[in-house]
Amino acid sequence: MAAFEYRIVTSADSEDDDETMLNDLGGEGWELVSVHVSEVTYVETDGEDEDAEGDEYVEEVVTYYLKREKAAA
Repeated sequence: MAAFEYRIVTSADSEDDDETMLNDLGGEGWELVSVHVSEVTYVETDGEDEDAEGDEYVEEVVTYYLKREKAAA
């Protein structure tokens, strides 16, 4: 019976673009199992007045779920 190891990587984890990152992981034997896309909302304030309205922006974060067969021990 095969045993697997798993890895979770987000688009924010890599300095490379997602395609390059996934190609590199594929070259290491990782197989893409699932992808989840979510949005994260940030509010930037000037830091002096906690009640002040800040600039709001949304960032898309992609989470990749990968697996590969464990090497025989």
